[in-house]
Amino acid sequence: MRKILRGHVFNIRFLFTLCLGFAYAATNAQVSGTFTINSAVATGGTNFQTFSAAVASLSAGVNGAVIFNVQAGSGPYNEQVIINSIAGTSAANTITFNCNGVTIKYLSTNFNQRAVVKLNGADYVTFDNLTVTPLASTGGQYGYGFHLLNDADNNTIKNCRITNLNDYNNTDDHEGIVINGNNGVSYDVGNSLCDNNLIQNNTITGGSTGITLSSIPASGAGVFMTGNKVIGNTISNTDVYGIQMHYNDGAVIDGNDLSGGPAAVYNMFGIYLDYYNQSANITNNRIHGYHVNAGSVTYGFYICSQGVAGKECTISNNLIYDFQSNWTQYGIYSQVQGAPKYGATYLNIYNNTISLDDQSVAGNVAYGMYFVDTITNVNLMNNIITITRNSATENIGLVFRKPPKQFASQRNVVFVPAGTVSTAAVGKYLSLVYNTMAAWQLATGLDYYSTDVNPSYTSPAAFNFRPQAQSIDNLAANVGLTTDIAGAVRSTVNPDPGCYEFTSPACATSITPGVPNVLPDSILCSGPKISLGLTGNSAGGGQTYTWQSSTSATGTYTNITSPLGFPYFETIPTTTLYYRVALTCGGSTVFSPALRVLVNTTLNGGTYTINSALPTGGINFNSFTDAARALQCSFTGSVVFNVASGSGPYNEQLILPALATSPTKTITFNCNGVTMRYAPTSSTQSSLVRLDGTDYVTIDSLSMDVQGSSTFGLGVLLTNDADHNTIKRCTVNLSNSTLSPLAYGGIVISSSASNPITNTGYNNCDSNLIINNTVNGGVYGITIASNAISPGVARSVGNNIVNNKLKDNSKYGVFVTGASYCTIDSNDISQPTRTALEYFSGVCLSEVNFGISVSKNVIHNLGENNKLNIAQFDGIKSNDVQPTSTAPIMVTNNMIYTFRGSGLQYGIDNYSSDYVKYYHNTISLDDSSSGDPSLTRGYGTFGDPSVGTEVKDNIFVIRRGGIGAKYGVYSNINDSGLVANYNNYYIHSYSGANLIGFLTKDYPLLSDWIKTRKDSSSISIDPVFYDVAKGDYTPTKIQFENKGFNVGVITDLLNATRNTTSPDMGAIEFTVCRPLTKPMVSVESQETNVIKFAWTAVPNTTGYRVSRDSLNWAIPSSGAMGLTHTVTGLKPTDKITLWVKALGTRVDCPEYVSDATPGQALTDGVFVPNTFTPNNDSRNDKFMVYSNVVKTIHWMVFSQWGEKVFESNDIFGAWDGTYKGKPMPVGVYVYVVSGMLTDGTKVSQKGTFNLVR
Repeated sequence: MRKILRGHVFNIRFLFTLCLGFAYAATNAQVSGTFTINSAVATGGTNFQTFSAAVASLSAGVNGAVIFNVQAGSGPYNEQVIINSIAGTSAANTITFNCNGVTIKYLSTNFNQRAVVKLNGADYVTFDNLTVTPLASTGGQYGYGFHLLNDADNNTIKNCRITNLNDYNNTDDHEGIVINGNNGVSYDVGNSLCDNNLIQNNTITGGSTGITLSSIPASGAGVFMTGNKVIGNTISNTDVYGIQMHYNDGAVIDGNDLSGGPAAVYNMFGIYLDYYNQSANITNNRIHGYHVNAGSVTYGFYICSQGVAGKECTISNNLIYDFQSNWTQYGIYSQVQGAPKYGATYLNIYNNTISLDDQSVAGNVAYGMYFVDTITNVNLMNNIITITRNSATENIGLVFRKPPKQFASQRNVVFVPAGTVSTAAVGKYLSLVYNTMAAWQLATGLDYYSTDVNPSYTSPAAFNFRPQAQSIDNLAANVGLTTDIAGAVRSTVNPDPGCYEFTSPACATSITPGVPNVLPDSILCSGPKISLGLTGNSAGGGQTYTWQSSTSATGTYTNITSPLGFPYFETIPTTTLYYRVALTCGGSTVFSPALRVLVNTTLNGGTYTINSALPTGGINFNSFTDAARALQCSFTGSVVFNVASGSGPYNEQLILPALATSPTKTITFNCNGVTMRYAPTSSTQSSLVRLDGTDYVTIDSLSMDVQGSSTFGLGVLLTNDADHNTIKRCTVNLSNSTLSPLAYGGIVISSSASNPITNTGYNNCDSNLIINNTVNGGVYGITIASNAISPGVARSVGNNIVNNKLKDNSKYGVFVTGASYCTIDSNDISQPTRTALEYFSGVCLSEVNFGISVSKNVIHNLGENNKLNIAQFDGIKSNDVQPTSTAPIMVTNNMIYTFRGSGLQYGIDNYSSDYVKYYHNTISLDDSSSGDPSLTRGYGTFGDPSVGTEVKDNIFVIRRGGIGAKYGVYSNINDSGLVANYNNYYIHSYSGANLIGFLTKDYPLLSDWIKTRKDSSSISIDPVFYDVAKGDYTPTKIQFENKGFNVGVITDLLNATRNTTSPDMGAIEFTVCRPLTKPMVSVESQETNVIKFAWTAVPNTTGYRVSRDSLNWAIPSSGAMGLTHTVTGLKPTDKITLWVKALGTRVDCPEYVSDATPGQALTDGVFVPNTFTPNNDSRNDKFMVYSNVVKTIHWMVFSQWGEKVFESNDIFGAWDGTYKGKPMPVGVYVYVVSGMLTDGTKVSQKGTFNLVR
C-alpha cells in the first residue's frame, strides 16, 4: 500500500494473447457489478468470452465491487491474464473471480512474463477456485501459476489448483505462486512492496517451489513485505522448496501441508527462510513424505535468516516426519550462506514435533536441530525430537557447531535411543557428543527441564504423533500458543510439549515418588538459580507435585510451591537446605527422598582436607570437585588442601577456571600419592586435571590414571592463559599401546583441549613449572603448544620442564612449538617396555620458538623392548625452528645413547632451523643387536641452508651394527652457513660404511672432511667411555682431555663446573685417571703430647687424606693438598700410627695409600712426687722437682694456711721440710712449678703433696 498518486495515474498497457477483436479505450466509464465469463458465449452485455476481455473492461477503473462468475464447465481458457493497477479498488471496491473450478492454461516463452495469472500492482483482487496449468515443457519456457509484484496488495488466491512442470535443469523457471519484486527469477533482487495478500487453501503440485515470498533489495536496506498470509495450502512434489521467504515482516505461514512426490527426489527443503525475516509466524504446518534418491539431503526447515529484537519470528506447532533417504536428514537446519546472509537470530522455536524415525531406508546421519553457525537470541522450548532411524554414523537430537549467544533451551523432549548407529546422542556441542540428557545438561547448562524419555507416539506407522507418555504430560511452559496443530485448546498452566496437546491416563494412587535432582549442581555458590526436578516417579492425569524444604534431612518441611502439574521448580537458594516433593494423586500423598543443596560461602584462607571417606562439610571436602566448587565461590587467602593418604581412588576430573589468585594468594593440592582416575568420553574434556586460565596453583604428588577412551586422554592440561602454576612429583599413567595421531598426553600446555601439539591458537600460558613428574606411556610425554607464526613474538613464555621421567611415550618425549624463553632441563627420556613403536623424538622443537634451553637431558634406550623394530628415532629434533639471533635455541649438555632397532637413527636432526647452538652434547649410537640397520647419523641437517647454527664441543660415537652407512655429520645440501668445530667424530662399526661426513658427497676421513672448511679443530678419537652398561659415558682416554673450546657453557651434565680455558667435549667435564705413586711418610717431630708427620709430594694427585685406623679418613691439618699432618692432644708416651692416601685425578680413579708410619709422644719433662718423709733416714728425706729436659725452673711450697715456706730457681733444688730452721709439722702442702724445657716448651704445674714423719 505504497501507491503514488493512485487514482491519477494508471497503467493502460495490457497484453492480450488472444485475438479479442475489440478493445476498451482508456476513456471507458468505471464499472461495478456482477458479470460472467463463459468461453462458449461471445463477449457482450454482461458476459466476457475470456478472462483477458474481462480484465480489459476494468481499464477505466471501478466504482464499486466487481464480481466475475466463471461458467462452470466452460473453457479451458488458453490465455495469459495480466492485471495491472486498477483505479478505484479498495476494501469495499473489490474484484472477484469466482472460477468454479475451470482451467486456464498458457505457454510462456517470455522471461519477464512467466505467469499464467499476473497481478502487476493490482490490489483487492480475488481468484477463487481456479485450476491453473502452465504449459511449459522445456528450457526457454516458463511456468508460474500466480505472480504478484510491484505493490500488489490485499489480494487473495484461494481454493486454486496449480500443476507445474518439474524441470531439474531449469528449476528457477517453474513455481506455484510467487510474490516478489521483479519480473524474472523469483529470488532475484527487487523491492516487492506487496502487502497483506492471502494465499489460502490452494493445491500446488510440481515445479521447483510451491510458494515464494521475496523482496530482496538490489542494494542498501531492505523494504519488507508485510502481512502476507499463506494458510491451509497443500504443496506437493516440488523438486526444491515447499515455501521460501526473503524479507518478510509479519508473514503468517499457517496450517500448510508440504510433502514430496515422485519428482521430489533430490535435496529437499520444506520451508526456507533466507536473508531477513521478522515477526513471521510459521505454525501448524506439516512437512513430510520427502522420499529422495541416494545421496540427497532432506530439510524440514532451512534457516539462514536474521531477525530483530521485538520482532522475533516464531516457528511453532509444526510437524516434521516421514523422511526417507540413505543420506542426511535434518528436522531444522541453520547455516550462514555467505555475506550478507545470517544464521538464525531472534527466533522462537516452540512446540514442534520432529520425527526422524523411518525404518525402511538405512541412512547415514540424522539431526533433529542442527545449527552450524553462531545463533543469537534463539529460544527452543517445548519441542519433541525423536530419532530412531537406522543410521550408519550419527543420530543426534541437538547440534551446535558454535556456541550460541543469548540462547535458551528448555522443556524439550529429545529421544535418541542407542541402536545400531555408532553415535546416538541427545546433543553435540562444538565437537563434544553427549549421549544422555543428564550429560548434556551438565556440560552445556541447557535444557535443565528437558528429558530424553520416549514420548510414545500413538501410531507412528499411521503418522499419528500424539504422545502418550505420562512422564511428559504437562511438561511444557506457556509460551502464548493457545491451540495445537489440530486446533485443540492448549492449557495455559501446564501445556504439553510437541505440536499436539494431549491428556495421559489418570494417575494411580499407588504413587512411585522417584528421586529429586538439581541442576546445575547440588553444591554451588550463593546467588545462582537452581532447577529442581524429579526422575523415576510415576505420573498421570490429575497428579500434583508440591516442593518442600527443610534445614535438615529429617526436619520439619515447609511447602515452597503450590501444587504443580509437573515436578519442575526454579529457585535461588541462599542457605543450605534439603528439598523434597510431595506427590499427590486423589487422596494419596507420598514424599520423595530428600536432596541436599549445599550453598558455599566465601572460603577462608587456610588448610583443608580432601577425604573421600568423609562427607563435604567443615574443613573437609569429599572430592576434588567439591573443593574446586568451593574455590569458585571466592576465598580470602592462600588455601592448602591436604589429601588424606590412602583415600580414594578419586574417579573424577579436577577442573579449575580462572580464580582470584596472586603470588600471595595461592592454591596448593598436597595429594600424598592418591590416585585420580577418569575415563574421558569427549576429546575436548579428556584431561584429568585442567587449569583453564588458572594461576598460582600447585598440584603435588597426584597419581593420575587415564582410562577408557581409545583415542584421547590427557593427564594435566594447562590452557587459556594459565600462569605461574606448578605440577610436581605427579605420575601420569597412559596406555602403552597407543600411537599417533591419538591425542594421548601426559602434561600438556596447549590452546586446544583435544590436540596437545596444535600451533593454530595461542595458549598464553606463562611461567609454569613442570618438575619431578613421571609420565608412563601415551603418545606425548610433555608438550607446550601455541601459535607458531611470527618469529620473535612472545607467546607461551617462561615455562620450565625440569627433572621429569618420561617413559614409553610413542611420538615425543617433550614437544615444544610457539614458545619462548622456556627451559627443558635434566629430563630422563626412554622407552624401556613399549613394544608398539613409531617415529619418536626425545625432544622436538617445531617451527617458531626462541630463547629455548634444551639442557642436561638424557635420552636413551629407545625401543628397548622391541629390538627388531624399524621405527625412526631422533634424539633431539629441530623442525623448521625460527628463533632470532639475539634469542637462539641452546641445545647443551645432553646425553643421547642406545637406540634399538633397524630404523633410521639420528642423534640430532636439524631441519631448516636457524640460530640453534648445539654445544657439549654426547651422542653414542652403539646398538649392535639388530641385523640390518638403516642409515645412522650423529648430526643430520636438511632443508634450507643454516643461518646462525653452530655444532661445537660435541662427541659423536657410532658403533651401530648392520650394513647401513654411518655418518658423524650429514648435510643434504652444500650448507656453507653451518659452523661445526671442536667436535669428536668416532665412527667405528664392523659393517657398513664408516664416514665422518657428507656434504654433497661422502667424506670417510676427518682429514678429508676438514677440507670442506668444517671442523678444523675437531678430532676422531675413541673416548673409551667409563661404564656404558651403567649409562656412564664419561671419557677416560688421556688424549681426549681438554680438547674443547669455551662457548660459554659453565657447567656440565652433572652440574660440575667446566674448565673455562680448555673445557672437555661432550656432556661431561672430566679428568682422566693419571698414574700416582705411594706417599712416603715420616715423623718430622715429636713432643710430649704432639707428633708431626710429613710425606713426599705425589705427582698428579688431586689431594690427600689421612687416617689413624685406615678406615676413617680426614683432610690433613695442613689442607687437602698439604704435605704435613700434626696430631695434638696426646699424653706422654702415647703411640699412634698414620696412613696417608693420595687421591686419584677423578673420584672414580684409583687411590694410593702409604705404608703405616708409627710415632710416639715423649715422656713428660717434669715429675713432682706426692709424698716425702724428712726423718733423716736417708730415704726420701727431701722434696724435689725431677726433670731431664728442664732448662729453667722456678718452684715454691706453701703451708696449708698459705704461707710460703720454700722457694727455689735451682733445677737441682730440694726442700728439707724446715722453715726458718725449724721442722714443719706433718700435713698437706701445696707446690707451684713453672719453667721452660730444653725444646722451648713452657711448663707449669701445681698440686699438693704430703709431709710424713
